[in-house]
Amino acid sequence: PHHRVPAVTVQVWYHAGSKDERPGIRGVAHMFEHMMFKGSKRVKPEKHAQLLSAVGGRINAFTTADLTAYHNTLPAAYFEFAMDLEAERMRSLLITPKMIQSEREVVKEEKRLRLENSPIGRSLEAIHALAFNKHPYSWTPAGDIPDLNRVEPKDCQAFYDTYYVPNNATLIVVGDLTEARMRQATDKFFGSIAKGKTPPRVTLREPPQTSQRIKNADWPSQLTVVLGTYHIPPARHKDMAALRVLSTILSAGRSSRLHQALVRKGKLALAAGGFARAQEHPGLYFLYGIGLPTHKIEAMKDELLAQVKKVSLGGVTADELKKAKNQLATSHLASLKTLSGLANQIGSSTIVNGDPLAFLQNADKLDRVSAADIKRVASTYLKPDNLSLVLLRGGPKGGK
Repeated sequence: PHHRVPAVTVQVWYHAGSKDERPGIRGVAHMFEHMMFKGSKRVKPEKHAQLLSAVGGRINAFTTADLTAYHNTLPAAYFEFAMDLEAERMRSLLITPKMIQSEREVVKEEKRLRLENSPIGRSLEAIHALAFNKHPYSWTPAGDIPDLNRVEPKDCQAFYDTYYVPNNATLIVVGDLTEARMRQATDKFFGSIAKGKTPPRVTLREPPQTSQRIKNADWPSQLTVVLGTYHIPPARHKDMAALRVLSTILSAGRSSRLHQALVRKGKLALAAGGFARAQEHPGLYFLYGIGLPTHKIEAMKDELLAQVKKVSLGGVTADELKKAKNQLATSHLASLKTLSGLANQIGSSTIVNGDPLAFLQNADKLDRVSAADIKRVASTYLKPDNLSLVLLRGGPKGGK
C-alpha cells in the first residue's frame, strides 16, 4: 500500500530471461518482451498499451539475463483494468507466424542499433563470450541474429508454455489501494489460470577462471575501448555489499579514483569507471576506459589495472568509505520514492536475490561494510587470473 498519490503500478515479473534460452533460439526471451503486446484472444494487437494510455496510464517492459518484467502504472481507479489485461496475456497470447516474423525483425534491428553499430555494444557482447565458457550468461538478452532468423512458431509456443505460467510469475502491486482489494482482484483475474509444469532451471555453472583472457578486437571504431570483467558471486552473496561500495569508490562521480586517475589528471581517457552487476547466478564486475583514437590503449589499460591493484594492496580511506556509503544510501532511498521504483526493488529482490524483502536489508548491509572488507573483496575477486579483457583500438579498421 502506498497512499501518497491516487495511482497504482501493476507489474508481472516472469522468471525467464536470456539465460533460459539455448543455442538455436537465443533472443526468444527478448522477442516475448515485444510479442506480449501483439494481441491475445480478447485484446487486439497494440491495444494493451493503447487502452492503458487512454485512461492516463503508461506501460513498459524489459528483459535481462534472469527475467522479463512488464509494468503498468495508471490511476488507482483503473487498477482492475490493468489486472485483467495482464491476466489475459499470461496464457492467451496469440502466437502467429506473421507476428513472429514482425517481432523477429524488430528485435534484430534493436540489436543492430544498440550493439552491432556501437563499438561499446560490440565490446560488451565480446566480453560476455570471453568471460563465460559454459554458462548461458555468455550471450546477452539482445540475442543472436542467425538464431533469431531460425526461430519458428513452435519454438515460441514452447517457451511461452514453459515460462509464461502463474507458478513462474510474480505479481507486484504498489499503490493507493488496500490489500483486501488487491487479493480480491488477484483471485478474480488470475485465480482460474491453471498452474503450469515446474519450469527447468539452468544448472550449468561456470568453472573458475584460472588465467587472464584477452581479445584484441578489430572492428571499425571511432573510440578506443578497454573493457574488463572479473567473476564475482551471485546477488545474494554476503560480499556483494562490499563490491558495491568498492565500485562506488572506484567509479562514482568525478571525484572517483578512476575518473581522477584516467580522465582528470592522467588525461588517458574520456571516461573511466566500473560496476558490479548483481545477477541470480555468479556475475561480473565490469571495468572500462573509453577514449579517442589518439588515446593510448596500453596506457589506459595499465592505469585501470594499477588502480585496482592499488585498492587490493593499500585499501581505501575512511573518508572514501563514508562518502561511498552516503552515495549508495541516497541512491537507494531515491529508488523507493516512486511506485515503479519500489515495485522494481521488490521484483529484483524476488527473482535475483530469491527474497522479496532483500532490498529492505540493503542499508544495513552497506553500513556494515568496513575498509578491511573492501580490501579483502578487491584482492579476492579483482585479481589478474580472474580477468578478461577486450581491447579495441580506435580507427577505421580497429587499429589494424
